[in-house]
Amino acid sequence: MRKLLILFPLLLSFTTCGHREAPKPPLTFKPATPELSGAIQEFRSPLIYWKPVKTFEDGRKISAPGKVSYIVIVNFGGRKVKLSETYFKDSPIKPKEKRCYQVVAEYKGHFSIPSEPVCVVGQKPIEAVPKVKEAKGEDGKAVVKFAEAPYPIEVFKNQSPPFIKPYRVINGTLFEDENVKNGETYTYRFRFSQGNLKGRLSPPVKVEPADTIPPAPPQHPFIVCGSGCTLIWEPSPSEDVKYYLVVAGGKKVKVNGLYFLAETCPEAFTLYAVDKAGNLSKPVKVEVGSEESCCCNGKQVGPTGDGELHKDAGGVRNSLRR
Repeated sequence: MRKLLILFPLLLSFTTCGHREAPKPPLTFKPATPELSGAIQEFRSPLIYWKPVKTFEDGRKISAPGKVSYIVIVNFGGRKVKLSETYFKDSPIKPKEKRCYQVVAEYKGHFSIPSEPVCVVGQKPIEAVPKVKEAKGEDGKAVVKFAEAPYPIEVFKNQSPPFIKPYRVINGTLFEDENVKNGETYTYRFRFSQGNLKGRLSPPVKVEPADTIPPAPPQHPFIVCGSGCTLIWEPSPSEDVKYYLVVAGGKKVKVNGLYFLAETCPEAFTLYAVDKAGNLSKPVKVEVGSEESCCCNGKQVGPTGDGELHKDAGGVRNSLRR
């Protein structure tokens, strides 16, 4: 009996062996190590930047990543700066001076492993600033011309600090942006660039693209006379026409269709096409009193625009594109 009591714990341990799960490591509250994206010299000052830390060291997501702060270590501990942004612009650096940077993430009193160091060697700064010769908005386009371009020009569009990733880099003195909408205002800033060496930023330049091209006028207007006068026309070939404007007897009337009825016949009608930007086409004037422009009881129709007269008012009306 005594031997059985001694063997029982051993047997129990053998029966449970192989069924136990490997012990899980304790949860870590250290944030992940920041990944430095790069470093540049912005005019005279080094600028480093990194991706925001959103996970713990073990890969779990941090519930409030906005509360992660960062400590920038300069020259391996010679100086430390704490901040909440994901970039750091240092004080000016002298040519040939070397500075190295590491970043540590901090979350609720727990610190990450320092990042791999990134070093910057000071260079002679680019003193020049791109000089804008002309900036204008065209139909669906922003156009900026520069006086000269001794270096590639970085373009920043509707961006705020830090100015790291440019919207576009151009070689030459002409910048055109067609990724715009008419009527909206866009703010651009420019600087010269030579690798990791960046010049000073230009003052902001505002451009508002606008459609200034008038639409084609309405086609083949004519008048039908009866108890009043009905002005009929074919549509403008332009696709951006919003409405038509009829001027008669000192009054202006917006018309969405392709005809206008005047209860009292004026001496003449003036007809315009108006596009979405408010541009007016060339005027088309049709005089009521002339035999060429007035159709009475379906016997006469107006000018076609090509110097000929339509002989059948009904036929023209049926051919209108609506």
